[in-house]
Amino acid sequence: MTTPMRCTVLGATGFVGRALVSDLLAAGHSVRALSRSAEHRLPERVEVTLGDAADPRALETAVAGADVVFHLVHSLARADFAERDRVIAGRLGVAAAGSGVRQIVYLGGPRPVTATSPHLASRSEVADILLGEAVPALAVQASMILGRGSAGVELLARTARLPIRPRPRWTARRSRPVALADVRHYLRAAVGLAPLRGRLDVSGPETISYHDLVQRCARVLRRPAAVTLPSPLWSHEIAARIAGLASPVPAAVAAGLFASLDHDLLPADVPAETVLPPPPAGPTSLDNALRAALGAPVPAAPAGRSYEEVDTASSAATPERLWRAITGLGGDGGRFPPGPAWALRGLLDQALGGAGLYRGRPDRPGPGDVIDFWTVRSRDDSRRELVLTADMRLPGDAELTLRAEPAGSGSRLRQRVRFTPAGRWGDAYWHLQKPAHDLVFGWLARSIARAAEA
Repeated sequence: MTTPMRCTVLGATGFVGRALVSDLLAAGHSVRALSRSAEHRLPERVEVTLGDAADPRALETAVAGADVVFHLVHSLARADFAERDRVIAGRLGVAAAGSGVRQIVYLGGPRPVTATSPHLASRSEVADILLGEAVPALAVQASMILGRGSAGVELLARTARLPIRPRPRWTARRSRPVALADVRHYLRAAVGLAPLRGRLDVSGPETISYHDLVQRCARVLRRPAAVTLPSPLWSHEIAARIAGLASPVPAAVAAGLFASLDHDLLPADVPAETVLPPPPAGPTSLDNALRAALGAPVPAAPAGRSYEEVDTASSAATPERLWRAITGLGGDGGRFPPGPAWALRGLLDQALGGAGLYRGRPDRPGPGDVIDFWTVRSRDDSRRELVLTADMRLPGDAELTLRAEPAGSGSRLRQRVRFTPAGRWGDAYWHLQKPAHDLVFGWLARSIARAAEA
């Protein structure tokens, strides 16, 4: 068990700070926070010091007696944010050294290889300042943190809900979005260890462009497919002004975030998991990070009267290889066969206002992840069973269960389609489409069995 530490959190009222404060308290650490307002709404057990992070005296009071100081302050809403953050970093280094602080942990961003935006340059500069101070500093670098209350997630969700979306060139830039849960884990892990000095990258498991991230967000929200329009003249300033009017995110903050999209934000320093213990269950998948940030639950099992159809297909492959074929379905590399039938169904779904045939999947799909126009409801590796919920626009709920079973020297695929109708329209739909679905799903079962043998 970690020895209780005295922790000071600067930026405790932000979406990362509030979560971190709760985690530190739950772990038995004492927490002090520096807040500019008495209306901070922090837990009662938090000792609150009123003051501004740029005030040397307030900083000295806040860090006095602390073992670890977390620096989560970013002044992006101010025109002079770079100068202000530079001053805060320098004064924090002096105050921490004078108070005997063991460790400073700074939450910053990755260092782009090419020319950088003022926002990213400032975050990198703050890390450089702290790394040059007497007290060991650890710069935890994350490109885009997906968590509830994040300005970036708010902009992402608003964009995902648009029926027509502009597609400026800068949305092609790539990053490795990371779940707030994983960032919290690594920040907590820095408490109680021997003092560390350096930069650690905290990244999600997928590299994705901002345009594709918006599409994934729309899929998780089960939004209809949108029309995207190439917009070469759509500048950061235009996007920020509209965001300031149409969302709670101030235009100044939105401008800084959009300007950061001029660069690929990919990890270039030491991966955090090579120095700090990784999350016990591994990194949070992109889809589940979005679900947590957006409050979008994993679809539940449908309840009520249902129709079922079961297909089986034998394979000479081992159950393990058949299971790999099942879990490899989807995306460009493992399209659901027969391809033309699913493509036609996707076009029909889009015409009806549904999600359409979205192409995408994580490397290792788990509950909550999106695979084309299905969502994983459950995955059981011990039983070799994958349950998918259809995201298509239907008069009811559809579920596809795929299981790899041993059979003699080979294996058998057991495939079950379950449809829970919504009233008489659902009943009519099941009976009318059944001949076509028998062909399509029978083909799917045989194709998976053959793919396992390849």
